[in-house]
Amino acid sequence: MNILIVEDNIYLASQISELFQKNIITNRVRVVHSYDQYLSEVPSLEAYDIVITDIMLSTNLSSDEKTGIDILRYIRSLDLDIPIVIISSLSECESLENAFRFWASDYIIKPFRLRELEIRINKWFLDYVSSCHYRKNSKIWYSGLEYNVSTREFLYEGQYVELSKSEKYLLWLFLTYPETLLSSCFLVQKIWGDRGGDYVRNPRVNILRLKQSLEKYGMSKWIQTIRGEWYILRKN
Repeated sequence: MNILIVEDNIYLASQISELFQKNIITNRVRVVHSYDQYLSEVPSLEAYDIVITDIMLSTNLSSDEKTGIDILRYIRSLDLDIPIVIISSLSECESLENAFRFWASDYIIKPFRLRELEIRINKWFLDYVSSCHYRKNSKIWYSGLEYNVSTREFLYEGQYVELSKSEKYLLWLFLTYPETLLSSCFLVQKIWGDRGGDYVRNPRVNILRLKQSLEKYGMSKWIQTIRGEWYILRKN
């Protein structure tokens, strides 16, 4: 999963980031410390699977003060149903009610145990995967290929599929959208979070490495290139 953390307490943000960097199902963690910095992430919001945000945020904007509720409202206005977890020292019922009014997924009051946050985030991610794709007992299937979301392991016809961390994430993306054309731009956003610029990444090398790793399992031809800029997971 890709996680965006919006937290102006630098020490707490680093603790949360370190916690999820060690999480077996995490691909990428991005931390921003203010609403202004969050604005730079807006073009790539679809690349994230989870957003964690504080309510009270520092800002350098001259306009009205912005909060985590503004982040919540904006993401929901884009019809993105990714889990958004609010963390806040505000414990009044009014704050909780306001957050849930705009479809916050969860509300965790500070101070909290980091392990509790990890458990809740993992649950929301599993539920999010379940809502988007067929899943039973934390597993996804496609034509004999099985993925365990909790352990981040693949099996093909009962055989363990040995892959690197980056290869697992890439194959998970394809398995998440089987028999669906995925653009190079989509893959770049999901893998690196890039939004363009002077240095443009290309997923071809990553896909080639994945196909080489899948060759000994007879699955290398499952990932097909369409017109050089599109890719698809399809067994035929």
